[in-house]
Amino acid sequence: MKITIFACMMLASSMMLAQDPHMHIYRNDGGFTTIHPLSGLETTHNAADSTATFLWNNGETLTLPLGSIDSCLMTMSDIPVLHISLPDYPEATSLWEKDLYLDTELEIAGHGTVEDMNDLTLKIKGRGNSTWEYRKKPMRLKFDKKTSICDFKKSKNYVLLANYLDNTHMKNAITFWLARKLQMEFTNSFLPVDVVMNGHDLGLYLMTEKIGTNSTSVDIDENTGILFELSSEFDENYKFRSEIYELPVMVKDPDFDELYEDDPTGMTPEQRLEMWQKDFNRAEKMAAENQVADAFDINAAVKYFLVNNFAANGDLIFPKSFYMYKENLEEGTKYKLGPVWDFDVCYNLHHYVDGEDYVRPTDDYLWANYLINDIKSNEEFRELYKAEVENLAENILPEMLEFFDSYAALIQPAAKRDGVLWPLEEDYAWAYRTSSYNTEDLVSELREWIEARVQFLLQQAHDDTF
Repeated sequence: MKITIFACMMLASSMMLAQDPHMHIYRNDGGFTTIHPLSGLETTHNAADSTATFLWNNGETLTLPLGSIDSCLMTMSDIPVLHISLPDYPEATSLWEKDLYLDTELEIAGHGTVEDMNDLTLKIKGRGNSTWEYRKKPMRLKFDKKTSICDFKKSKNYVLLANYLDNTHMKNAITFWLARKLQMEFTNSFLPVDVVMNGHDLGLYLMTEKIGTNSTSVDIDENTGILFELSSEFDENYKFRSEIYELPVMVKDPDFDELYEDDPTGMTPEQRLEMWQKDFNRAEKMAAENQVADAFDINAAVKYFLVNNFAANGDLIFPKSFYMYKENLEEGTKYKLGPVWDFDVCYNLHHYVDGEDYVRPTDDYLWANYLINDIKSNEEFRELYKAEVENLAENILPEMLEFFDSYAALIQPAAKRDGVLWPLEEDYAWAYRTSSYNTEDLVSELREWIEARVQFLLQQAHDDTF
């Protein structure tokens, strides 16, 4: 048996709040006990009956057989807990619809990371495409008016990512961190949270913003600009196939129907779609004819490709969750790739190949769609990309690994609990998923993969083979 006492520094970028110590006791049967607050904690080992007793100054005690304890972890803060109540469905322990908004009451226990909040009212529904098909459901929170929770900027919409296929619960977070470090515009904020629905523990989620044209995401004027999502789902109301490569281009935002209601020019949604379709086809044609820099922002494209190459994001080939935006149709305004999104099945993904577990290698070449290939064939792109990879390897990686270790320590207790709540039972066989209970080993494997991946990207850049 080992007992480990670990003080974890808070990662919140907001003001420091009062510390709220927690003791997490992990048992050999895969269970866990979390106790807080623990002011004045004492731990005694009784050799006579082989037990450990945990005693704190409010008089409460907990006694466990030594043989039942795997490890103990003390943290000086813990991640926030979102307590979700559904008044109309008090027995529900999960969401069951993506298109049905449910009246919701929310309380937030900040646990020393963010401020507590009570008596919040909002609506909630399911979200996601392939991720919705798994048992642990991703969610969307929607307030009637802009509201700040967990120190995020005020917004009507928040997203809770389940990260069901990411048994490290690290991949989206480390990717958002890198995008922010590269100063990519409109990169999502993020915060790990535990979620409880009607008293039922749903485990570890990642809270972030909903991507759209608003002040907390792609902050452009929706009356003049556009946010496209290129995705094989092809399920938005306004969409088209591009002229040259037949890419599935969807209007993510703005809502053309809402614009029509307030548009004094009387431009219909169909006319607005036709206008933007012509503009996108023009940009795609310019990229195909080696005039990339006239239609696309090269610096933004370099950073977008680097982040996706770093993460080995295979969705670029389909494509899926591939965003780009443009502020207006004025001459000289260019499309910018981003924001980045959806990395739970990237990095060292385990999946099935011919019935066997296959781990994506660190030297895996990133296949992308034809538009990306046209953009990265540009000479200016290639020179800037090489410089960014060198900066990543020499300057960013050490700081990234510091963040990686701190974040892993912060979420370790929650990741272990999530591994108990969502064990090995699987719904689909294409991705080899294990529970996150053995989080230390899983995180270590990912860390080693990242270090090796950066060296591969550096070699790629030197060999000009990206």
